[in-house]
Formats: sequence, C-alpha cells, structure tokens
Amino acid sequence: MARNVVRLAVIVMVAAAAAAVAQAGDDQEWGGSWQSGPATPFSWARMDGAFYDPTGLVYFLGGRLTDGTTDGSIYTFNPSTSAYTDTGIDMPVPISNYTVNQLTDATGLGFYVFGGRDSAGVQTFGVQVFYPATNTVAQLPAPDNYPGPIACGAGLNAVVNNKAYIAGGFDGVANAVQTWVFDPMAASGSRWTRLTNADLPQGLAYVMGAVVDDLIYAIGGAYWDGATLINVPTVAVLNPNAGTPSWDDAAVADLPETCSSSDAWGFSTGSLYQDPVDLTPLAGKIITGCGNWDIPNVNVYAYTVATNTWAAFPSLITPRRDTAADFIPLAGSPALWFWGGYDGSGTNVTTTTSEYYSLGLVPVELQTFTIE
Repeated sequence: MARNVVRLAVIVMVAAAAAAVAQAGDDQEWGGSWQSGPATPFSWARMDGAFYDPTGLVYFLGGRLTDGTTDGSIYTFNPSTSAYTDTGIDMPVPISNYTVNQLTDATGLGFYVFGGRDSAGVQTFGVQVFYPATNTVAQLPAPDNYPGPIACGAGLNAVVNNKAYIAGGFDGVANAVQTWVFDPMAASGSRWTRLTNADLPQGLAYVMGAVVDDLIYAIGGAYWDGATLINVPTVAVLNPNAGTPSWDDAAVADLPETCSSSDAWGFSTGSLYQDPVDLTPLAGKIITGCGNWDIPNVNVYAYTVATNTWAAFPSLITPRRDTAADFIPLAGSPALWFWGGYDGSGTNVTTTTSEYYSLGLVPVELQTFTIE
C-alpha cells in the first residue's frame, strides 16, 4: 500500500509540473509538424469524426459532397492499419453541418448529432445517435428535437459532464444566439434546458468549440449579414457550473485573425500530452484550426489559458475548412487529425486528403520506495 501511495504521489507531482510548464508562458516553440495521412475513400465536407476506444476506430457519420448532395454512409477509419471501411449503415436522416457529441444514455455510449442540413438543403431540428458498440442508429422522437427557434446546424457543440451544450447556429437566413443543454439521461420530452442568461454576444455559426477544465470556449465563427457570412476573431468562455452561466467575451483574448469553420481541441491542466519534438506541454492549452469562410487557409493557433494569449502553431499541409477532426489518444501514437473538407481548389471542391500532428507523453519516472 505504501509503495502505491508513493507511485501516485509521483504521478501527481509530474502532472503538476507539466501544468506549471504549460502555464509558464508562450515563449515555447512547437517542434512538430503535420504529416500526410491516408486519403479517404469518400470526398466530404461539413462533417465530423469521432474516435471510440473499445474498437480503436474513428467513425464518420456522413457528409456533403462537392455537388451539394448529402451522403449518410457511416465509415470507419483504423489508425493502426490506415484502413477505411464502409459499415453499410446509414444515418436515419443524412446530414451535413454537424458535430459528433459523445454522450452516455440508457443504452450506452452514443455519438449524438443535433440538427444539420439534410439532402434537400433544409435545416433539421432532429436528434440522431449512432451507437458504436452495436453499430446501430436511432432518431429520437419529436419531443426531443432541438427546441430553439432557429436551427442549430453549424452551431457550437461541447460536452461537459455528460451533457451537450449547443450554442448558435445558422438556417441559411438567420443566426441563432441561444444556448441549450441536452441531458441524454433525462426522460424523453424533458432533455433540453435553455440557459436563459447565456445567449451568445452575437448570433454565430461555424464556431470552434473546446473544453478546458470544464470551461467551454467559443472560438471564432461567422455571422450572416444578409448577403454573405462574415468571419469574426472573437472568443468567449462559459462556465457551465456557475450558478447563472453566461458567456464572457471580455475574459478571453481574440484570435490573431478572423477564423471559422474548423475544429479545436482543449487539453485540461492535468493532461500529460506534449509536443514530441520540443516537449512543449499541451496541458492548459487549446489548439484550433482557422478554417474561414469561404477561402480556407493552413493556419493553426495555440491558446494558453493561464496567460490568456494566442500563438502560432505549425501550419497544415492542405488549406481546409468545414473538415472532420478528432484527437486520437492511441497508445504509442497519439495525434491530432484532420480529414477532408473544402481545400479551396475550386468552389466548394471537397478533398480526400487527411493529415495528423503526432503528440508525445510527458515521461513519468516511477521510483519504488520502501516505507518502514
């Protein structure tokens, strides 16, 4: 028992040291670089992917093609073998402009998607779920549809403590401002709750969302001015555990440029992931693509929570927006991944390219002491 206590203490001390280094400032350099991954057999944009540890696979729940149509096919990607597989299963309603939210309900862990744009170009209010353990799909009954007055497609999606937080959205005519919380464990018809004091500072869609230490960050985005989408550099933070949650724009520094239509990853202060080359810790940081409507770019940025500062992160190989992304914490080869999206080579031209940024782990040296 004494030895186990000492081991735990060492792990805690190493984690604390990693967090301290992460909070020391932004004078660190990132030594890694993005590497080309295997091309996808599908050519989609405005979609998402999610890793499921028990199978070791990433799941893609359909997406939009270059011609504007929608494919609801569910594909998997095996990062260990670089193989993609069509599961033969389709989403009940094929959609694009969605984000995968991993939530546990009475059935088990499900990949939830809220709203989205269907094959007819219509924004939906429906809620769908894919269960990776059983390869089954379901559409929730109408009482569980997204209740906002404006569709939540392309809105911010974030998960904290097994609840999904949905903010903003775009229905092709107007932007949403409301923030809603979805509880998968609540009874049907009572799963949604509006945070009445947490409207976004302005209506936005295509916002990058990230969570660090249970705080939700709304990064960039775009608003509709009646003729086109206008990208913004603003960043706001929401504490869902506050007595009266509300978005705080003033508390977070703006991005170095306007950004939207990409993905972001948050690493809490206990994270032991680091840059594999210069050993810069990821703890207490956010990594986000810049994306942008309607000319994608290669820019990626890193935010340090403790110093409230943004810095350049190594650039992507391929300009991309409206892409799928996920962090794959695979033992021995953890990495940030991007797949597909629009690459700017033409009007709404999709790409089959993928790329990844490898991460390492902060070494944990365990020493065994005998305490008499």
